[in-house]
Amino acid sequence: MISKLSNPDVIEFIQENLNEDPSTLVLKGANYPDLPIKEIAVQIASRQKARKKLPEWYKNKMLIFPPKENLEQASSQETAKYKASLYSGDSVLDLTGGTGIDLFYLSQNFKKSLYVESSIELSELAKHNFSVLGADIQVNQYRAEDFIANTDKQFDLIYLDPSRRSESNQRLVQIQDYQPNIISILPHLMEKGRTVVVKVSPMVDIRQSIKQFKYVSKVICLAVRNEMKEVLIELKKEGNETPVIETVNIKLSGIDCFKGTALDENNAISTFSSLKKYIYESNSAIRKAGFYKLIGERFKLDKLDPNTHLYTSDDLINEFPGRILTIKEIIKPDKKTLKKQIPSRVINVISKNYPLNANEIRKKYQLIDGGDDFLVFCTVFELGKICLRCSRRL
Repeated sequence: MISKLSNPDVIEFIQENLNEDPSTLVLKGANYPDLPIKEIAVQIASRQKARKKLPEWYKNKMLIFPPKENLEQASSQETAKYKASLYSGDSVLDLTGGTGIDLFYLSQNFKKSLYVESSIELSELAKHNFSVLGADIQVNQYRAEDFIANTDKQFDLIYLDPSRRSESNQRLVQIQDYQPNIISILPHLMEKGRTVVVKVSPMVDIRQSIKQFKYVSKVICLAVRNEMKEVLIELKKEGNETPVIETVNIKLSGIDCFKGTALDENNAISTFSSLKKYIYESNSAIRKAGFYKLIGERFKLDKLDPNTHLYTSDDLINEFPGRILTIKEIIKPDKKTLKKQIPSRVINVISKNYPLNANEIRKKYQLIDGGDDFLVFCTVFELGKICLRCSRRL
């Protein structure tokens, strides 16, 4: 396959048809008898997926991509670069190599880099792509379990992004269901790696994960533009009785970081008040970490209600890691009022501690997300369930 897709005529055809519908190209395959049109369609579909996710790789026309299904679990360029900024040393082992995105960026901070992958096809693609990119990475086609059990090498970092799809292509959330089974090979990992980092589902229960893994030194909740992307479990032999949970939100304007422990959250004390001038909503990484009291305490903000994870103050706290809204007014949430006040029906919706979620509210009132104004449906201390019209501050 690599020899076919490396053909200059094939590369040129792919570049000329990057915006075409891959399935339509396959149906027109008879028009291109000299081209491997099915393989080309896969490349076009994958490159369309990679256009935003992996812009640097997308621009390199010599690279060959795996099917887009493989790219779905792969890290984005932004998250891969962030992880690479955290680690350096003499040697790194990616035990679940896959597309090779993470290891390519990690390898730039290590003297020796090893890629391990059980799939022959992915291993061959990675070897080709690493060569094209000029990356000095040794490719090994092995099962992760076999390699880590038999290698006598020590690594400064072992990285794993286990498969989170079942044989029937269902999403897997429970760590013990991943392939390879990280829990079963944990003794080998800790014996061979000074630091071990496991990428897990962004839907994982963090407290439960800390209990499942021994040796947890910290957890990183990683979001990009307020969308949770990854949870990283970092393991070290010495572990940590109360691991630090770091939250990271990569924005166009920079990176918001916030950290604490489960003990910090348990000991934090919330204060409550009714509406003040500003409303604050913490970013998705902080919410994933479960820092609902700690964030308010650290920034001296009042919560709107014990179960409403929104905060308020009369003073503007620009450093707050999340969304800041200015309250305009309380409005009656019915169709007649909303139609009069928002004739375009274009407005963003937030729902916190309210009987309907945001999607249900949009459907009920025929609203479309957009613009700089927000409708915030929530429960407020002493006021009960209300709807606020707000404008975006940050």
